[in-house]
Amino acid sequence: MVDASFSVHVPATTANLGPGFDCLGLALDLWNKITFSFKDKQPLITINGEGKGELKEDESNLIIKTAMQMAHIHGLSLPKNLHISCHNNIPISSGLGSSASAVIAGLVGAREILGIDINDDALLQTASLIEEHADNVSACLFGGLVLVGNEKGGIASYKLKMKPLTAVIVVPSFSLSTETARKVLPKQIPFNNSVDNIYRAVKLVSILEHGNYEQLETAMSDNLHQNYRWPLLPGAQKAMQSAIDAGAYGSCLSGAGPSVFAFSNQEKTQKIGNAMLQAYREVGLQARIFSLHCPAKSYYLS
Repeated sequence: MVDASFSVHVPATTANLGPGFDCLGLALDLWNKITFSFKDKQPLITINGEGKGELKEDESNLIIKTAMQMAHIHGLSLPKNLHISCHNNIPISSGLGSSASAVIAGLVGAREILGIDINDDALLQTASLIEEHADNVSACLFGGLVLVGNEKGGIASYKLKMKPLTAVIVVPSFSLSTETARKVLPKQIPFNNSVDNIYRAVKLVSILEHGNYEQLETAMSDNLHQNYRWPLLPGAQKAMQSAIDAGAYGSCLSGAGPSVFAFSNQEKTQKIGNAMLQAYREVGLQARIFSLHCPAKSYYLS
Protein backbone atom coordinates (compact mmCIF):
# COMPACT_ATOMS: atom_id res chain seq x y z
CA MET A 1 0.00 0.00 0.00
CA VAL A 2 1.31 3.43 -0.99
CA ASP A 3 1.59 5.90 1.89
CA ALA A 4 3.37 8.78 0.15
CA SER A 5 1.33 11.58 -1.43
CA PHE A 6 0.85 11.69 -5.19
CA SER A 7 -1.34 13.49 -7.72
CA VAL A 8 -3.49 12.28 -10.60
CA HIS A 9 -3.85 14.76 -13.46
CA VAL A 10 -6.98 14.19 -15.57
CA PRO A 11 -7.94 16.02 -18.80
CA ALA A 12 -11.24 17.47 -19.88
CA THR A 13 -12.91 15.57 -22.68
CA THR A 14 -15.63 16.06 -25.24
CA ALA A 15 -17.77 13.37 -26.83
CA ASN A 16 -19.75 12.75 -30.01
CA LEU A 17 -18.12 15.54 -32.09
CA GLY A 18 -21.49 15.79 -33.80
CA PRO A 19 -22.31 12.50 -35.54
CA GLY A 20 -20.20 10.08 -33.46
CA PHE A 21 -22.89 9.59 -30.81
CA ASP A 22 -21.53 7.60 -27.83
CA CYS A 23 -18.66 6.35 -30.01
CA LEU A 24 -16.14 9.20 -30.29
CA GLY A 25 -14.26 10.93 -27.48
CA LEU A 26 -11.51 13.56 -27.53
CA ALA A 27 -9.12 14.66 -24.78
CA LEU A 28 -8.69 18.43 -24.32
CA ASP A 29 -5.81 20.36 -22.76
CA LEU A 30 -7.64 21.46 -19.61
CA TRP A 31 -6.79 19.60 -16.41
CA ASN A 32 -7.95 18.76 -12.91
CA LYS A 33 -5.26 17.87 -10.38
CA ILE A 34 -6.33 15.41 -7.68
CA THR A 35 -3.82 14.94 -4.86
CA PHE A 36 -3.99 11.92 -2.56
CA SER A 37 -2.21 12.28 0.77
CA PHE A 38 -2.26 10.57 4.14
CA LYS A 39 -2.73 12.86 7.11
CA ASP A 40 -4.53 12.31 10.39
CA LYS A 41 -7.22 14.80 11.45
CA GLN A 42 -7.72 16.11 7.92
CA PRO A 43 -11.06 16.31 6.08
CA LEU A 44 -11.69 13.47 3.66
CA ILE A 45 -11.80 15.76 0.63
CA THR A 46 -11.39 19.46 -0.16
CA ILE A 47 -12.27 21.18 -3.43
CA ASN A 48 -10.85 24.33 -4.96
CA GLY A 49 -11.59 25.90 -8.32
CA GLU A 50 -14.49 24.74 -10.47
CA GLY A 51 -17.28 23.17 -8.42
CA LYS A 52 -16.21 24.65 -5.09
CA GLY A 53 -19.36 25.07 -3.01
CA GLU A 54 -21.34 22.85 -5.40
CA LEU A 55 -19.58 19.49 -5.32
CA LYS A 56 -19.96 17.43 -2.16
CA GLU A 57 -17.01 17.23 0.22
CA ASP A 58 -17.96 13.92 1.83
CA GLU A 59 -18.27 10.24 0.93
CA SER A 60 -20.94 11.05 -1.66
CA ASN A 61 -18.32 12.83 -3.80
CA LEU A 62 -17.85 10.92 -7.06
CA ILE A 63 -14.08 10.59 -6.64
CA ILE A 64 -14.51 9.05 -3.19
CA LYS A 65 -17.40 6.81 -4.27
CA THR A 66 -15.40 5.55 -7.23
CA ALA A 67 -12.25 4.93 -5.20
CA MET A 68 -14.28 3.06 -2.56
CA GLN A 69 -15.96 0.98 -5.27
CA MET A 70 -12.58 0.09 -6.74
CA ALA A 71 -11.34 -1.00 -3.33
CA HIS A 72 -14.50 -3.03 -2.66
CA ILE A 73 -14.26 -4.87 -5.99
CA HIS A 74 -10.84 -6.12 -4.96
CA GLY A 75 -11.74 -6.93 -1.37
CA LEU A 76 -9.76 -4.02 0.06
CA SER A 77 -10.37 -0.80 2.00
CA LEU A 78 -8.99 2.69 1.60
CA PRO A 79 -6.75 3.93 4.43
CA LYS A 80 -8.61 5.82 7.16
CA ASN A 81 -6.18 8.75 7.06
CA LEU A 82 -6.72 9.38 3.33
CA HIS A 83 -7.13 13.01 2.30
CA ILE A 84 -8.02 14.07 -1.25
CA SER A 85 -7.38 17.61 -2.45
CA CYS A 86 -8.96 18.68 -5.76
CA HIS A 87 -7.80 21.61 -7.84
CA ASN A 88 -10.43 21.75 -10.57
CA ASN A 89 -10.21 23.60 -13.87
CA ILE A 90 -12.92 21.63 -15.72
CA PRO A 91 -16.39 23.26 -15.45
CA ILE A 92 -18.97 20.90 -13.98
CA SER A 93 -22.15 19.77 -15.78
CA SER A 94 -20.90 21.46 -18.94
CA GLY A 95 -20.35 18.64 -21.44
CA LEU A 96 -16.58 18.66 -20.83
CA GLY A 97 -16.29 15.34 -19.02
CA SER A 98 -16.05 16.54 -15.42
CA SER A 99 -17.70 13.38 -14.09
CA ALA A 100 -15.53 11.17 -16.30
CA SER A 101 -12.42 12.91 -14.94
CA ALA A 102 -13.64 12.27 -11.38
CA VAL A 103 -14.24 8.59 -12.12
CA ILE A 104 -10.79 8.12 -13.66
CA ALA A 105 -9.10 10.03 -10.81
CA GLY A 106 -10.86 7.85 -8.25
CA LEU A 107 -10.03 4.58 -10.00
CA VAL A 108 -6.42 5.45 -10.73
CA GLY A 109 -5.94 6.84 -7.22
CA ALA A 110 -7.32 3.70 -5.57
CA ARG A 111 -5.25 1.45 -7.83
CA GLU A 112 -2.11 3.37 -6.89
CA ILE A 113 -2.84 3.48 -3.15
CA LEU A 114 -3.76 -0.18 -2.85
CA GLY A 115 -1.30 -1.60 -5.37
CA ILE A 116 -4.04 -3.25 -7.44
CA ASP A 117 -2.51 -5.07 -10.40
CA ILE A 118 -4.80 -4.18 -13.32
CA ASN A 119 -4.05 -2.28 -16.52
CA ASP A 120 -5.89 0.65 -18.06
CA ASP A 121 -7.93 -1.61 -20.36
CA ALA A 122 -9.37 -3.37 -17.29
CA LEU A 123 -9.84 -0.01 -15.60
CA LEU A 124 -11.94 1.12 -18.57
CA GLN A 125 -14.42 -1.70 -17.98
CA THR A 126 -15.02 -0.55 -14.40
CA ALA A 127 -15.14 3.12 -15.43
CA SER A 128 -17.76 2.45 -18.10
CA LEU A 129 -20.00 0.69 -15.58
CA ILE A 130 -19.83 3.67 -13.24
CA GLU A 131 -20.14 6.37 -15.91
CA GLU A 132 -22.51 4.26 -18.10
CA HIS A 133 -21.02 5.65 -21.32
CA ALA A 134 -17.41 4.98 -22.27
CA ASP A 135 -16.62 7.85 -24.64
CA ASN A 136 -15.42 10.45 -22.11
CA VAL A 137 -13.76 8.00 -19.69
CA SER A 138 -11.89 6.35 -22.55
CA ALA A 139 -10.58 9.68 -23.84
CA CYS A 140 -9.53 10.61 -20.29
CA LEU A 141 -7.75 7.28 -19.80
CA PHE A 142 -5.98 6.99 -23.13
CA GLY A 143 -5.82 10.57 -24.38
CA GLY A 144 -6.17 11.68 -27.98
CA LEU A 145 -9.12 10.84 -30.20
CA VAL A 146 -10.75 7.52 -29.34
CA LEU A 147 -13.38 5.24 -30.83
CA VAL A 148 -15.31 3.16 -28.29
CA GLY A 149 -18.00 0.52 -28.45
CA ASN A 150 -19.30 -2.76 -27.09
CA GLU A 151 -17.29 -5.74 -28.22
CA LYS A 152 -17.26 -9.35 -26.97
CA GLY A 153 -19.15 -8.51 -23.80
CA GLY A 154 -16.96 -5.56 -22.85
CA ILE A 155 -15.90 -2.07 -23.90
CA ALA A 156 -13.33 -1.77 -26.67
CA SER A 157 -11.35 1.43 -27.19
CA TYR A 158 -9.26 2.31 -30.23
CA LYS A 159 -6.88 5.25 -30.54
CA LEU A 160 -7.41 7.17 -33.79
CA LYS A 161 -4.94 9.41 -35.57
CA MET A 162 -5.60 13.13 -35.44
CA LYS A 163 -3.61 16.18 -36.50
CA PRO A 164 -3.39 18.91 -33.81
CA LEU A 165 -6.19 21.49 -33.79
CA THR A 166 -7.53 24.26 -31.58
CA ALA A 167 -10.89 23.78 -29.90
CA VAL A 168 -12.94 26.85 -29.01
CA ILE A 169 -15.52 25.97 -26.36
CA VAL A 170 -18.11 28.33 -24.96
CA VAL A 171 -19.65 27.33 -21.64
CA PRO A 172 -22.95 29.10 -20.87
CA SER A 173 -24.05 30.03 -17.36
CA PHE A 174 -26.41 27.14 -16.82
CA SER A 175 -26.03 23.40 -16.27
CA LEU A 176 -27.56 20.42 -18.00
CA SER A 177 -27.14 16.87 -16.74
CA THR A 178 -26.45 14.09 -19.23
CA GLU A 179 -29.39 12.21 -17.74
CA THR A 180 -31.77 15.06 -18.55
CA ALA A 181 -30.33 15.44 -22.04
CA ARG A 182 -30.85 11.73 -22.72
CA LYS A 183 -34.48 11.72 -21.65
CA VAL A 184 -35.51 13.83 -24.63
CA LEU A 185 -34.03 11.42 -27.18
CA PRO A 186 -36.55 9.29 -29.07
CA LYS A 187 -36.57 5.51 -28.72
CA GLN A 188 -36.64 5.15 -32.50
CA ILE A 189 -35.18 7.26 -35.31
CA PRO A 190 -35.66 7.19 -39.08
CA PHE A 191 -33.47 4.66 -40.90
CA ASN A 192 -32.06 7.31 -43.23
CA ASN A 193 -30.90 9.39 -40.27
CA SER A 194 -28.82 6.47 -39.01
CA VAL A 195 -27.26 5.91 -42.42
CA ASP A 196 -26.47 9.61 -42.74
CA ASN A 197 -24.76 9.70 -39.36
CA ILE A 198 -22.63 6.66 -40.17
CA TYR A 199 -21.44 8.41 -43.33
CA ARG A 200 -20.64 11.66 -41.51
CA ALA A 201 -18.87 9.96 -38.60
CA VAL A 202 -16.58 8.01 -40.95
CA LYS A 203 -15.92 11.17 -42.95
CA LEU A 204 -15.17 13.10 -39.76
CA VAL A 205 -12.57 10.57 -38.61
CA SER A 206 -10.87 10.69 -42.03
CA ILE A 207 -10.79 14.50 -42.02
CA LEU A 208 -9.24 14.67 -38.55
CA GLU A 209 -6.58 12.17 -39.59
CA HIS A 210 -5.63 13.83 -42.87
CA GLY A 211 -6.27 17.50 -42.08
CA ASN A 212 -8.65 18.53 -44.87
CA TYR A 213 -10.55 20.72 -42.42
CA GLU A 214 -12.58 22.66 -44.96
CA GLN A 215 -14.94 19.66 -45.04
CA LEU A 216 -15.54 19.59 -41.28
CA GLU A 217 -18.68 21.72 -41.29
CA THR A 218 -20.81 19.11 -43.06
CA ALA A 219 -19.01 16.16 -41.45
CA MET A 220 -19.87 17.42 -37.95
CA SER A 221 -23.60 17.79 -38.57
CA ASP A 222 -25.85 15.28 -36.80
CA ASN A 223 -29.27 13.66 -37.11
CA LEU A 224 -29.35 11.50 -33.97
CA HIS A 225 -29.31 13.73 -30.91
CA GLN A 226 -28.66 17.46 -31.37
CA ASN A 227 -32.02 18.43 -32.89
CA TYR A 228 -33.88 16.84 -29.99
CA ARG A 229 -31.80 18.75 -27.44
CA TRP A 230 -32.19 22.29 -28.83
CA PRO A 231 -35.30 23.05 -26.71
CA LEU A 232 -33.19 22.39 -23.57
CA LEU A 233 -30.33 24.60 -24.75
CA PRO A 234 -31.22 28.27 -25.32
CA GLY A 235 -28.70 29.95 -27.57
CA ALA A 236 -26.78 26.79 -28.47
CA GLN A 237 -27.97 26.35 -32.04
CA LYS A 238 -27.35 30.03 -32.79
CA ALA A 239 -23.90 29.79 -31.13
CA MET A 240 -22.96 26.89 -33.40
CA GLN A 241 -23.97 28.78 -36.52
CA SER A 242 -22.23 31.93 -35.27
CA ALA A 243 -19.00 29.92 -34.88
CA ILE A 244 -19.23 28.78 -38.50
CA ASP A 245 -20.00 32.31 -39.71
CA ALA A 246 -16.92 33.57 -37.82
CA GLY A 247 -14.64 31.07 -39.57
CA ALA A 248 -14.77 27.84 -37.54
CA TYR A 249 -14.08 24.66 -39.47
CA GLY A 250 -17.02 22.91 -37.82
CA SER A 251 -19.15 23.11 -34.69
CA CYS A 252 -21.32 20.89 -32.49
CA LEU A 253 -22.55 20.41 -28.96
CA SER A 254 -19.83 19.33 -26.56
CA GLY A 255 -21.20 15.96 -25.52
CA ALA A 256 -24.81 16.46 -24.48
CA GLY A 257 -24.25 20.19 -23.93
CA PRO A 258 -24.79 22.81 -22.74
CA SER A 259 -21.36 23.87 -24.03
CA VAL A 260 -20.79 24.46 -27.73
CA PHE A 261 -17.59 23.21 -29.35
CA ALA A 262 -15.87 24.45 -32.52
CA PHE A 263 -12.69 23.47 -34.33
CA SER A 264 -10.54 26.41 -35.40
CA ASN A 265 -7.09 27.54 -36.40
CA GLN A 266 -5.24 29.53 -33.75
CA GLU A 267 -5.69 32.90 -35.50
CA LYS A 268 -9.50 32.86 -35.43
CA THR A 269 -10.15 31.61 -31.90
CA GLN A 270 -11.01 34.96 -30.34
CA LYS A 271 -13.32 35.98 -33.18
CA ILE A 272 -15.12 32.63 -33.02
CA GLY A 273 -15.41 32.71 -29.24
CA ASN A 274 -16.79 36.25 -29.25
CA ALA A 275 -19.36 35.32 -31.90
CA MET A 276 -20.60 32.46 -29.75
CA LEU A 277 -20.67 34.68 -26.65
CA GLN A 278 -22.87 37.14 -28.52
CA ALA A 279 -25.32 34.37 -29.45
CA TYR A 280 -25.75 33.58 -25.77
CA ARG A 281 -26.05 37.24 -24.78
CA GLU A 282 -28.97 37.54 -27.19
CA VAL A 283 -30.91 35.01 -25.10
CA GLY A 284 -29.85 36.63 -21.82
CA LEU A 285 -27.06 34.23 -20.86
CA GLN A 286 -23.49 34.90 -19.84
CA ALA A 287 -20.82 32.45 -20.99
CA ARG A 288 -17.10 31.74 -20.79
CA ILE A 289 -14.62 31.04 -23.60
CA PHE A 290 -12.04 28.24 -23.45
CA SER A 291 -9.43 27.97 -26.21
CA LEU A 292 -7.82 24.55 -25.87
CA HIS A 293 -5.23 22.47 -27.67
CA CYS A 294 -6.35 19.05 -28.86
CA PRO A 295 -5.81 16.23 -28.82
CA ALA A 296 -4.42 16.22 -25.28
CA LYS A 297 -2.52 13.33 -23.73
CA SER A 298 -3.99 10.87 -21.23
CA TYR A 299 -4.12 11.15 -17.44
CA TYR A 300 -0.78 11.01 -15.69
CA LEU A 301 0.70 10.76 -12.19
CA SER A 302 3.12 13.08 -10.43
